[in-house]
Amino acid sequence: MKSIIFVPVKDYFLSRKWVISKFTMPLIAAVVSLIIALTVNVGDSEKIISIFTSFVEVQISVVAILSSFSVAIITIMVSADNPNLQSLKKTPSSEKHYKPVNKKQLSLFQILLSSIAYNVVVEISYLIGLISLSLIQAALPTAYLKYIVALCIFFIVHILLVLLESVSQMYLTFWNSKTE
Repeated sequence: MKSIIFVPVKDYFLSRKWVISKFTMPLIAAVVSLIIALTVNVGDSEKIISIFTSFVEVQISVVAILSSFSVAIITIMVSADNPNLQSLKKTPSSEKHYKPVNKKQLSLFQILLSSIAYNVVVEISYLIGLISLSLIQAALPTAYLKYIVALCIFFIVHILLVLLESVSQMYLTFWNSKTE
């Protein structure tokens, strides 16, 4: 089962050129937030724990909503009988931007589906991590919380960027420019 769950992640990384760019902006955001957290005094350990708890609670809600949204996009894609989606299934992706997987160039539909499926796997994995974090946070030293917040910022920015790209691709899929 473990190998099936992470197939979208593997395909996402195998099919993308410049995949590292998807991690650059989240890494910058995480490093900046860590520097700010380490240099700005936000209060005593009690206040830091309170802020951290609120931060994790909000993220759990947001990531649950985002994962629901991503699953809804997949549902629309696989159930819609739209001519634009049919066209995407027949159109190979650009060799300039996407690498072949198993020596076969993926269709634009497969590229879009792999983006969204990758995002769902990352969102659900991150959600599991956040729930685990909320359960063990009392046992963590307060000094670690700032580093964990930076890591959380990395993941949430990465999720949002991939989701934004997927939504843009979906928009372009259903925007029929030929009739206008």
